[in-house]
Amino acid sequence: MTVFKKRMVILIVVLVMLFAVSVTGCGQQEEVQKNAEPEKKVEENTAKEPSPVKEEKIVLKLAHSFPESHYLAKEGGIWWAERVKELTNGKVDFEYYPAEQLGKANKLLDVVKNKVAAVAYVGVGYYSDKLPLSTVGQLPGNYNTSKEGSRAYWKVIKDTLIEKEFLPNKIRPVFAAVLPPYQIVTMDKKFNSLDDLKGLKIRTGGVQSLLVEAAGGAPVSMPATEIYTGMQRKTLDGTLLPFTSFKPYQVEKIVQYSTSNVNMGTFAVTYAINEDVWQSLPEDVQQAMLQAGEETIDHMSEYQDANISELGAEFKDAGIDIYEVDSDTLDTLNAKLAPVMANWAKQLDDKGLAGTEVLDAFEKAVEDVK
Repeated sequence: MTVFKKRMVILIVVLVMLFAVSVTGCGQQEEVQKNAEPEKKVEENTAKEPSPVKEEKIVLKLAHSFPESHYLAKEGGIWWAERVKELTNGKVDFEYYPAEQLGKANKLLDVVKNKVAAVAYVGVGYYSDKLPLSTVGQLPGNYNTSKEGSRAYWKVIKDTLIEKEFLPNKIRPVFAAVLPPYQIVTMDKKFNSLDDLKGLKIRTGGVQSLLVEAAGGAPVSMPATEIYTGMQRKTLDGTLLPFTSFKPYQVEKIVQYSTSNVNMGTFAVTYAINEDVWQSLPEDVQQAMLQAGEETIDHMSEYQDANISELGAEFKDAGIDIYEVDSDTLDTLNAKLAPVMANWAKQLDDKGLAGTEVLDAFEKAVEDVK
């Protein structure tokens, strides 16, 4: 074979080898691309969805004037708040400010109105200038239990008072209740006749001043938190209270006498939320608050009714003279108190307010709940 032929053969072999390598490389590259595509798809398909945004907890401030151990806090405002937490599965929580930490008892309406607290105890007896019609719940009514009076009062609030008085003050009641009928509680002088009340300085709140005045006493308006100090300093001769309120204010440690069968009116307890705060809440939270309110009315009033007899016996054993006023004295007292309700309504009517309308509604509500 000539040199030329040998070179041609070598050239052909080299070309064949280069072709083979090229084909193999392309095939490998194609295979790599084929294998890469599924991996890319898997990566796309298994990409994590964005985590849902966790719902932010709603934390509200709740203020009241009571000592932490007071049943109107434990069985009222706090019980309501804890029930709201349950019904919302913890979506709503509360910060508690008891014992006038955010304001005195007679200033708490402004505390909630001005959003210092979202929810607060509003004792309507302290606000007869701003909530005059709402004091109807403190008048002596034809009811025998806290539950009857509370249910009747709440009906009037929902039907009438919320629009006439609460919302104009930029607050919305979440529940309300009345205490059991108030008794005449004195330090040194027993009430055997109306003459015994003459000149006695009796602590009252709101419309109760009219009752004490009608019975011949000298009403002294002050927050319940100041009763014990007032008696210590002899600026008070007595007070009007139900048995359920003795211990919270340490009254049982200083008084000597208490009636057990008179009805000197009562005190209306409301807890209210700032209206702007209310409107900002989700509907499910609003519904939870309303449901908790209805349940709290029954819980708190039933708690009070169940404790009256037991507490009377306890205080009697402790040395307080717990006594029934004789029927003649009771009739005389009730005759003195009877005109107070009509006068209350007339005074409000004369100011252009719906006194008679609200009183009639309350009396009808009492009959309806019996």
